[in-house]
Amino acid sequence: MAKCGSSSILKFPIMAVIKSTFIIIVFLLLTNHTWAIIPERNGWWKFDNSANLVLSEPRYNATLTLSGSHTPVSGPQTGNGAVLIGPGSYYKMKHLISANGNSSMVNEYTLQYDFKIPDYNNWHCFFQTNVNNTDDGDLFINKSGNIGVAAVGYSGYTIIPNEWYRLVVSVKNGSFFNIYLDGKLLLSGNIQNIDQRFALENTLLVFADNDSEDDYIYCSELAVWGQALTAEQVNELGGFGHYTGPAMMTRIPFLQSPDTNSMTISWHDISSTGTKVEYGINANSLNNSTTGSNELVSEPYRWHTVKLSGLDANTRYFYRVLSGEGASAVYSFKTLPGSAYKGKIRFLLFSDTHASDTTMAGKIQRAARDKISELYGPDIENQVVGILHSGDIVVSGNSPEHYTKQFFMPLSAMSSNLPTMVVAGNHEGESPYFYSYMKLDALSAFPQNPALNEKIWNLKVGNSLFIGLNTNITSTYGSTQASWLDSRLKVAETDTTIDFVYLFFHHPPFSELWKAVNTFDAGSNYVRDVLIPVIKKYTKVQELHYGHTHGFERGTITSARTDGDFRIICGGGGGGPLDPWAIGENEDYNDIHITISNYCFQILEIDIADHSYRNTMYSLGTLNSPKNPQPLDSWYKKKAQTVPDTPVTEGISPATDFIQFNSSVYSGPDFIMSVRLQVIDSSNASHVVIDTLVHWKNIYGVGANNNPVDLNKGIDLYHLKLTASLFPGNNAYFFRVRYRDQNLKWSNWSVATSFKTTGIHDVRGSLYDKFLDQNYPNPFKDNTVISYKIPEKGNIIFRVYNSENRLVDEIDEGLKPAGTYQLNYNAGNKPADTYIYKLITGSFSTEKKMIKIK
Repeated sequence: MAKCGSSSILKFPIMAVIKSTFIIIVFLLLTNHTWAIIPERNGWWKFDNSANLVLSEPRYNATLTLSGSHTPVSGPQTGNGAVLIGPGSYYKMKHLISANGNSSMVNEYTLQYDFKIPDYNNWHCFFQTNVNNTDDGDLFINKSGNIGVAAVGYSGYTIIPNEWYRLVVSVKNGSFFNIYLDGKLLLSGNIQNIDQRFALENTLLVFADNDSEDDYIYCSELAVWGQALTAEQVNELGGFGHYTGPAMMTRIPFLQSPDTNSMTISWHDISSTGTKVEYGINANSLNNSTTGSNELVSEPYRWHTVKLSGLDANTRYFYRVLSGEGASAVYSFKTLPGSAYKGKIRFLLFSDTHASDTTMAGKIQRAARDKISELYGPDIENQVVGILHSGDIVVSGNSPEHYTKQFFMPLSAMSSNLPTMVVAGNHEGESPYFYSYMKLDALSAFPQNPALNEKIWNLKVGNSLFIGLNTNITSTYGSTQASWLDSRLKVAETDTTIDFVYLFFHHPPFSELWKAVNTFDAGSNYVRDVLIPVIKKYTKVQELHYGHTHGFERGTITSARTDGDFRIICGGGGGGPLDPWAIGENEDYNDIHITISNYCFQILEIDIADHSYRNTMYSLGTLNSPKNPQPLDSWYKKKAQTVPDTPVTEGISPATDFIQFNSSVYSGPDFIMSVRLQVIDSSNASHVVIDTLVHWKNIYGVGANNNPVDLNKGIDLYHLKLTASLFPGNNAYFFRVRYRDQNLKWSNWSVATSFKTTGIHDVRGSLYDKFLDQNYPNPFKDNTVISYKIPEKGNIIFRVYNSENRLVDEIDEGLKPAGTYQLNYNAGNKPADTYIYKLITGSFSTEKKMIKIK
């Protein structure tokens, strides 16, 4: 695995509709925002099925027919397929686009190719409009690596061999012929007349040319639209992060290291002179200026940096950057609030935004900006303090161009308004390029130590302390870092101006999506075995943020300190390829409650006056099931909120093979999150025999439609069951319970209740087999019958897993009394495979295999 995861009718009064419309119009005017909604494709092919390479994506009726030969190859990302097609071979595309342009031919359409070429020793052709292939092709890469054709001209940009690109050709004869590369306009070609060059019949030849100017080309995605996409829509499609011009990122500011009275501003330029920032509190009066310095990071770009000082706290400033003979546009930022501020502070949280294909990283970051604008207002610098990033911003830390292509460019939607704080990920390693770009000296924990300067930092904003740690340096400075963290948290513990502490590093303590991560990269369990024991000593740490695993995970670490529990959060779905659910890759941990392999970002909002915070994860779905940003998970902490009421034990209910422990329904200001059950051998808890923690949910794995599955669905937290074999002999015990709410506060322990195990026997094993019969017939084609018995009344659930351990069916049989039952199972729509069917009751589970044949 590559790493660097009932309808309702709304009724509005007329005036409310007018008011809402007015707000939307004002919002669009203020943000100059264009909604880049990508229209439905006519045809879409991803070449992932090596057995049928011309198979289209589901729901699309346009077809490809191969003429000649092609070969399945690997695509740009792990798990993606592609084709290699060579001279004399091509596809016939039945595009199903109706004639347009007031003609009998198709004069308006768009084509998309994700492609790479091995070299440009020969010509490469993208398409041919002559259905008999008796004419010259219509779009080429020439022997110099330029894209175009004589009729429209050629690009100045040169394709780099063996690198993936996204090419989009938007055609509207009579109006324009535009070629885009990786989301940016590459060439605005000469306009062609209706029904002339580039007009289509009902078939288009893809990669065809009549005289052998169609050398080898790789293609991982092909799409066609029946309309000409706009520049905004093409930008939304994104690409692989290449630049089409040498000055694309020149003088685009990147803010970092904020403070109440200062801000550091950096930018790229090819010039080595005139490094300066002009600024003021009015956009039309930039009367102040500060000069800075620049350094050569990689030819031809220099990294210019200016630190503005003497600013007022919590104040919006307008500014522009100057270098060489030019100046940027005017942007704005806001300094951090001072100690008297009692309002709200917000941060955007990302991790693992790195990818050669920056499409998703760009989408996520633009979506985050849009969500902030939607929720709070378009002046995002007045609404959000900054961006906190848990690392892996590039694929290769030792490639300076990756920083510009994969980090600065996608982040440019916000980096000129919001300061960004980053910790180094494993892909950055300890590259000097990373520390050349990131100016963290003012926040460094070790400013006088060249070996550690900027690697560990801390920043206080309002009532909260943010700490960035480096989990790349565990073998050399792991103990030094842990000692510093211990001392810093000790100081924070007695600092009455600090309510909350948030930690950011790259590597997780453990991961459900990628279990192998637990034993390498950060050293042997450094986060889990070294950092977490330090954190458990104190009470103000609220969240550990990390990435490395590409997806979203949220869990809770239980501390021995009162009010000391804290959350662990993986925000690794920032744009890199998502980690899949796969055999051998995953592991379920009791301390992690929710794991979803989705693209995502988080908005952390801290209410200083209320001494509370709320963090919300917004999901963008997956590549195969994209979503508009929607809140998928949310959690909070409120210091002053009271603890849950003390629960009451209500005795036990013994059964043949288990003991059910009964307790009262939760009562408190929130709702229940966890139940802790202890079985002890005396009323004063002198010897704890069993100590178990059960949570309100356990979202782990996906179902047949890739929907998250809650393995704790239907669990009764007030009637927990433990296997009788845990209590050997005829002994006397006590049990007690306590409840934790979603605010991570625990109730007091209940009064311990005594019970005896006389007459309870363990029947796990041979008797469990008698509860679930082998399905009949087996093997089977479509239908089979599963007989089962249950010893007591309870909720019955069946789950069916395929040979890849993926949940493909969940059948809720409902509440049934003790007895014998049959389940008629239909698997007619499922492929031939060996499946596991699992019976789950309130007291036990058991499973068997069954075989489906064609």
